[in-house]
Amino acid sequence: MFWHTCGRRKYLWWTLPGRKWSKFRLGTPPRTGPERGGNRGASGWRGGVTSPIGPVDIVRLGDRTDGPLAFPLRVGTAAEREGLSNGQALAADVDVVTCGAVRAYLASVRDGRPDPSPPAAVWDALLTHRAIEGSPAAPTLTDVGGHVLKELDVRAVRTDPLPLNAVAEQLSRVGSDLENVAKSASYFLAELGPVVPIEALPLLRIVAVDLANRRETAEEIAEGFRNVWGSVEVMGGDARDRLLAAEILDAESASIEKLFASMMRTTEMVRSKGGEHSSAVAVSAILHLAVGPGQPPALDSFLALRPSAGSDEAAALLAATGLPPAEAAAARDRWRAGLPPLEATDALHAATYLATFRSLPPEVAARVNGLVPLLAPRFARPGTAAALLATSAPIDVPELMNWLEKAELVARARKLAPTPQELDVLALALVHGLPATEFTSGTGAPPAIEPTSASLVSLHAWLYRPLTATGGAKPAPTPAR
Repeated sequence: MFWHTCGRRKYLWWTLPGRKWSKFRLGTPPRTGPERGGNRGASGWRGGVTSPIGPVDIVRLGDRTDGPLAFPLRVGTAAEREGLSNGQALAADVDVVTCGAVRAYLASVRDGRPDPSPPAAVWDALLTHRAIEGSPAAPTLTDVGGHVLKELDVRAVRTDPLPLNAVAEQLSRVGSDLENVAKSASYFLAELGPVVPIEALPLLRIVAVDLANRRETAEEIAEGFRNVWGSVEVMGGDARDRLLAAEILDAESASIEKLFASMMRTTEMVRSKGGEHSSAVAVSAILHLAVGPGQPPALDSFLALRPSAGSDEAAALLAATGLPPAEAAAARDRWRAGLPPLEATDALHAATYLATFRSLPPEVAARVNGLVPLLAPRFARPGTAAALLATSAPIDVPELMNWLEKAELVARARKLAPTPQELDVLALALVHGLPATEFTSGTGAPPAIEPTSASLVSLHAWLYRPLTATGGAKPAPTPAR
């Protein structure tokens, strides 16, 4: 990796082992807020981590409608044509064109009721970028205009007051982020494939996306994961259980040396109660990470919650909240009561995931209920998927679904998985790892909810693992209790 400067432009050249060199133009300052993904530090998930290739700025999006992430409209300014940066050009543009103005005018053209006297800045921008044709008295919506209208419609609540330039650049930036994370996931699949036992190899796909979501140096992440895997590998049991445990421990930057002996004792105790097929290593990892080295895990709470939790991992997550078993179960059941009708295990897991948060904004429940029917055709467990997607970003349901569709196209293009169902879960993981500041910085929105061990368990064990066990088919439903 090295920098190259040409005139006022600065480029970053980078490559991965065995790949060709790639060049990216740098034009926006690094984000300073907390990023999605990453390892946990003393105060939560580590912030300030930028993409491995640096902050990418696609200055001109062009008139593209061919790519899954293309947003084909960016308003140019005279100041920008004179060579100013994006931020300077936007500040120098007196006639700032808002997304709401563009959306309203394009919708009026689509509906056959165009404004005969549109704002000059809006008309000039749309005509220049071939979003419309004709004259103000008789305009015609083009394919480009239809694409812009669709993108603005699904995020209207959030973006209507914002400058079109800013939103276009944000969509491009987030789209590039999805592409880069998917590319990094491909690297981790190739790099860590020889490490994981063959019976757990299909699950490496969801682990690879989690690792890529951390947006740190790929080689260092891979080396760290190998070290963690070397420790959990000797704990015995199902290789799939050990892989999940390694993912959780690595995500938390856990000190394996300090946890190893106590984790081994807890693993054996869980197996003595639940048998060799229990998820003993992952349970042990969750319980010990909740209290830290040298502290007794909430094993009694886990055993008390286990019969009604729906899975070993769910019981461990509830026990890890530190609440007495009855209070932890009551918190889960309150969430469960507000969910739409779901298969029993799906409802338990969705409610368990939501109950692991100390507090959630009230709009999360509404987003979950709005997402469930939309996700039901895609996911075998739409309740769990909806809970994860609803906590991915503080944005409305239509925009969340839009980003999920974009992420699925990226995962499919990268061939990250062999079946549509698996690609949907990987797409959900990609969206869940998007940088929080893209949707909260400067908007007055509440802070985004950061990923936790519960989100890793939900994606890995409850959504992805059943697909690998059944060849991509929906898992058999659990009878309602």
